Amino acid sequence: MNSWWFAVIAIIAAIALPSLLRSRVLANETAAIQNLRAVLSAQTGFHTTKSRFGTIAELKSEEDGVGTGYLDPTWQDGANRPGYAFVMDQANVGYFLCYAEPVEPGITGVGFFRIDTSGVIRWNGAGRPGDADPALGSLLF
Repeated sequence: MNSWWFAVIAIIAAIALPSLLRSRVLANETAAIQNLRAVLSAQTGFHTTKSRFGTIAELKSEEDGVGTGYLDPTWQDGANRPGYAFVMDQANVGYFLCYAEPVEPGITGVGFFRIDTSGVIRWNGAGRPGDADPALGSLLF
């Protein structure tokens, strides 16, 4: 009888595990999109005060070490945040570009995302998205 219960538990686990893993991937991707929106918000505030866009380091702290409050102080360029790494590829006077890439593609996330000055989040399932890749939505800058 004990082996029967183990068989039932094994069957239930085999059915539930893929669903659980997919839920984790979706949660990581949702967090990545929200983090890109946080980057856009931080860039908007930084640009308003500095008349240019900033790096991740600049978004989280001023030159004198006082936090700007634009971005959580735990952020770092290339920082891993729930299954994704964030890289500010460009930040200058008139433009910024930030990528969110799965730490382990296919395991921690499936989609690659980016946001730029336009506020449009784009995605690609195979690598860094470009201007022609599908947009998830637009946040006006």
